[in-house]
Amino acid sequence: MSSRLSDYVFELPESQIAQYPPEPRGSNRLMVLHQDSGEITLHTFSELPDFLDSGDVVVYNDSLPFPCLLIGHKERSTSPVEVLLLRELDAETHLWNAMVEPARKIRVGNKLYFPHSNLMAEVVDNTTSRERAIRFIVPPGESFESMIQSIGMMALPRYIKRPHRPEDYRDFRPVWSGVPGSVQASDASLPFTRVLLRQLEVKGVELVPITLHVGAANFRQIEVEDLFKFSMDAEWFEVKASSAERINQARKAGKRVLVVGASTLRAVESSLSAYNDLKPTEDWTVKFIFPPYKPAIPTAYLTQFHLPKSAGYIATAAFGGYQRVRKAYELALAEGFRWGCYGDLLLIL
Repeated sequence: MSSRLSDYVFELPESQIAQYPPEPRGSNRLMVLHQDSGEITLHTFSELPDFLDSGDVVVYNDSLPFPCLLIGHKERSTSPVEVLLLRELDAETHLWNAMVEPARKIRVGNKLYFPHSNLMAEVVDNTTSRERAIRFIVPPGESFESMIQSIGMMALPRYIKRPHRPEDYRDFRPVWSGVPGSVQASDASLPFTRVLLRQLEVKGVELVPITLHVGAANFRQIEVEDLFKFSMDAEWFEVKASSAERINQARKAGKRVLVVGASTLRAVESSLSAYNDLKPTEDWTVKFIFPPYKPAIPTAYLTQFHLPKSAGYIATAAFGGYQRVRKAYELALAEGFRWGCYGDLLLIL
């Protein structure tokens, strides 16, 4: 098990980073890593129900991404300014913490204007080198939420180089209902379809929701060699009592607990009791999952193939074992698997 960043470097051809979702939805490939034997098998994502039995639970993040990326400009300028809404600080005054680009040109007192909208904003404080506290000025009779829905775009990951398109609003959201509040989608949730959810239900597999609002942590690069020195950004999460009870019941009955995605894994591992059971929690988490930490709640893990040196790749190695996951990634590269939020998936059993 490695806690050095340099051990999570590998050569990833740009051609294997998915820029678009597969058509139809859910037609991703699936690699299965069997921890007991080390065997790796290749499948399609539609075969996921074959690896689950009645009484098993699938734990997913029901936080939904919202169109939080706004493109505006400063007064007396036409140069574009990106405003990525991270967290609402005060609902009454429409005060938000936002990541701005180019940050070096956005100063306290600047006013921002957004084309095709009457929405304006003023920068009121610096929160970090790249983040600002921004107060939005909403015209009387207008709804701030409606204006954001109208002019905002989904915050696609930086590795997606193509222009935004209207279909992203549909493709970058999971099919299940939930609570809007995430900057980005939980990647591993995107391939699920209503047909597959119905197949799981018929088989007696229960879907159990938790909530973690994915925020700025997704945009932070890890730049320290010693992973013990890396600090994650805080993200708000909630594990309801009903979800904790159902997951604990499945674990005690010897049933499989499949956790979907890194954000879900962070939430459940931030909600442990003194006896390593899941407890109801509503809090902020800064938990960073990396070897030699061994997740306590899941018995199975479903995740996308993550980019080099990413927190997602490192968390996968913590769950599946560094050498086994490394071997799976090497095979995925050789087999032409696709990487990223629209890419193929790895199931660790």
